[in-house]
Amino acid sequence: MRLEVGIIALVEEVFGIAAERRAQFDWLRNKPCRQHFGEHYDAVMALYAELGGDWEGTTAKTDGYLIPDAYFPEPYRFIFEFDELQHFTQFRERTFQFYPVNIPLAFVPEKYRQFCQQHHIAALAKGPERFRRRTADFPYVNGRAAQRAFFDTFRDWLPPLHGLNPTVRLTEFEVMPILKKQLNGETAKAYMENLLHERFDQSSIAWK
Repeated sequence: MRLEVGIIALVEEVFGIAAERRAQFDWLRNKPCRQHFGEHYDAVMALYAELGGDWEGTTAKTDGYLIPDAYFPEPYRFIFEFDELQHFTQFRERTFQFYPVNIPLAFVPEKYRQFCQQHHIAALAKGPERFRRRTADFPYVNGRAAQRAFFDTFRDWLPPLHGLNPTVRLTEFEVMPILKKQLNGETAKAYMENLLHERFDQSSIAWK
C-alpha cells in the first residue's frame, strides 16, 4: 500500500468527509500555459529555464492532467499532497526562489527548504531507476526529479488562482510516528488534527 493512502484516510477521518482521489481540473495540466498561470506565467517560465526545461520536448509530449493525491471538496475546497522523501531534492529547493510573494500557501516554504537540504541525497537515491530517468521536458539524468519539483509548483500556485483554497501539504517526516505505528487510533487522529490545524493557521482556510 502506498504511504499516502493511509495518511489520506486519516485526514478524511479528521474532517469527516471523503476525498476525491482522481480529481481533474482543466487548469492543472502537465504544460505551463499563460492562460492558467496569468500574472505568474513569467515566473513559472523563469523557473522552467532554471531547471533546464526543453521547450521542444515539452510542446511535443502528450497533453495530460496532473492528478493530485486527493481533493477535499466543500466546505474545504483544497488539494491535499503527501510529500514522500523523493520530493525533497535540490530541484525542489530551487523552486522556492521563484515563488511569488502573493501566492497563498498552507505550509512553510522555509521548512521545506530545510528538508531538501537535509535529505536531497537520499531523495535522489530513492526508488527504481525511473525516478531518475530523463523526460521529454527535462531531458537529462534526474530529469524526472526536476519534473516532479516543477509540477509541485503547479499544485501550489494554480489552485488559489482558480478559486480553490491553498494546497495543503504534509511531509513524510512529520507523520513518521504514524507511519512507524508509534501512534494509532485516536492518538494518531489527534496528532493529525494538530498538524492540520497548523496548516490552516498558516493559510486562509477555515476549519469547519
